[in-house]
Amino acid sequence: MFDCPNCGKILKDNVDIYNESLKKQDMGILPVLPVCRTCKEAVRVSNISKGGNVIVLNGTCGSGKTAIAEILANKGFLAIDGDCAIQSLRHKKRTKHYEWNELIDEIACEIDILSVFCKDIVLSHIILPDDVSKYIDMFQIRNMRYKLFLLKPSYQTAVLRCQKRTCHTSITPEKWVKHFYDLLVFDDDSFITVDNTYINSQVTAEAILVNFYLNDRSNLY
Repeated sequence: MFDCPNCGKILKDNVDIYNESLKKQDMGILPVLPVCRTCKEAVRVSNISKGGNVIVLNGTCGSGKTAIAEILANKGFLAIDGDCAIQSLRHKKRTKHYEWNELIDEIACEIDILSVFCKDIVLSHIILPDDVSKYIDMFQIRNMRYKLFLLKPSYQTAVLRCQKRTCHTSITPEKWVKHFYDLLVFDDDSFITVDNTYINSQVTAEAILVNFYLNDRSNLY
């Protein structure tokens, strides 16, 4: 159930989930910003989600997060992308400035929205080591089955992929690839590492799906 400021309580069949007008990147995943189909006003979900599955794809720029999330979306998952979540948050705040905790809250809100429509969600997003517990709490509060994957191609592979990818209008500076490549180091077993240096996105997505549903904690490749 959703709350519309004009129409009151409305069912999910009267809601459009994604907003293409906020899209900044040339990719298949769109910003989550639900609106009422009748009056076109933004709506809010009434309750937090309970249950469902979430696959988390973490990794530096050019690691393959978006490409793999798009493949999973084509297999029936509903997708949340970190860059798209930023666009939705900026739209709601009517400013480009935001706090990192506000982005975490935005992603939690988007999970609640998408869970109304589908119990399988993929989150493509850079999650810093200091924030892992916040995301795990987010999933556990909602009784979601979750698994976190760290996409870790070789550094040079990530740099080359950034230079070749077409989903962004400009090439990500190498300093940011290195920044997150060095920063995304996890001392515990919260993330399953996926070395996708020599495998394409389709094969990687299939391996992640198998690992998720077999409840396997092994690193991939």
